Amino acid sequence: MKKFFAAMFLILIFSAQASAMELKLNRDVDWFISLGEKPFTLKIEGYTHLDGDFSKGVAQFGNLYFHFDCKLFNEKPFEVAEKEAGRFGSSDFENAVPIYVFEGGTKIYPITSDDGREFFLLSTETGGGGSMKVIGSHGGKWVKYFDTQDVKSNKQMAWDYYMQNFYVDGDKIIFQYEQWETKKICRLVYKWDESAKWFGVEIL
Repeated sequence: MKKFFAAMFLILIFSAQASAMELKLNRDVDWFISLGEKPFTLKIEGYTHLDGDFSKGVAQFGNLYFHFDCKLFNEKPFEVAEKEAGRFGSSDFENAVPIYVFEGGTKIYPITSDDGREFFLLSTETGGGGSMKVIGSHGGKWVKYFDTQDVKSNKQMAWDYYMQNFYVDGDKIIFQYEQWETKKICRLVYKWDESAKWFGVEIL
């Protein structure tokens, strides 16, 4: 009987591992947003469709829509403009996530899963460092699942760790950092929690 339960336990473990979500990161797209050469414009590359011009409009990257209005920074207080001037999500402006892209450059990478989910990794590089955000639809509403800068802001990782690489492994999105002086490696591991339908984070 003990052997039977042990065998059943192993079968359950292997079946759980086999059924875990598998993520795939697409690095081959050239989706990029940065400041334009003229005031209150953006440089947008790789879009599949654009309504408007580079100062105000909606750019489509596959199934992701980017709503932008650069001139809002000249018309509204900054804390208001930053939430309205750039939003990523569905074709509906109200169902999109405010993301600040008006400094440095932002690359967009699609992440798909074997069970049909789709996420987007936004990699933003600025003069003060960079951040990696993952957004996607959660129960029909677009959300920001996480921002790697939050780990540093919460003092869970020192500011002198710099991004080396990022990749996916199974149901995990992994970001590798190196401390510039000691060369110590630190990894942020965001693992998909199927019951919560969200990413949890572990620092290794």
